[in-house]
Amino acid sequence: MRRRLSLIIALAALIGACASTPPQDSGPAPAAEAPIAQAAAPDFAELPVDALRAVAAEIERQIAEGNREPTLSGPEGLVVDTPTVRQGVRTRSARIELLNAMLDSGHAWERRNGRIWVLRTADYKTSTTSRQRDINAIMINGENSDRWAIYEGIIDANRLGRGALSDIEEIFFDARLTQMKPGQKYENSDGEQAAIAAAQ
Repeated sequence: MRRRLSLIIALAALIGACASTPPQDSGPAPAAEAPIAQAAAPDFAELPVDALRAVAAEIERQIAEGNREPTLSGPEGLVVDTPTVRQGVRTRSARIELLNAMLDSGHAWERRNGRIWVLRTADYKTSTTSRQRDINAIMINGENSDRWAIYEGIIDANRLGRGALSDIEEIFFDARLTQMKPGQKYENSDGEQAAIAAAQ
């Protein structure tokens, strides 16, 4: 009986030790095996910049108009009309009024990396409620996620390679500036805040 009681106590102690011991970090997950045959690295000197600029200008124009059934086509054989890109454009078009209201308030700005950021100033905190800030954060995160989907969708559909991402981000940023309203803020070439000037 004593032997049995000792065995139960020993098992209980072992279980307790396991439960109280934090899981050990097993280190980074092993890298996936490289494919046997890899495609040649793209030649970025051949990136169809003019075609991408035309596509970005047309996409941003349709989004600014709130067009939820966009016409997507690419010059010079550029593939644009994919489910990923189309969905990103539709969702952004549905959100454009909310986004413009945020930009009009002066509490957000367009960044050169192709995304929009909230300006978390003291004025923003005092002029909004916690709930409003939460709603704005969700809206901005959704907008940036859709933008990313469009950029990635174009890259994947045209096999441009990840190195093209920064170029595409800046191309879309430039296209977006042409659709912004006077007073809305953006990041200038010096990395500072600037505002869209009123038309003369």
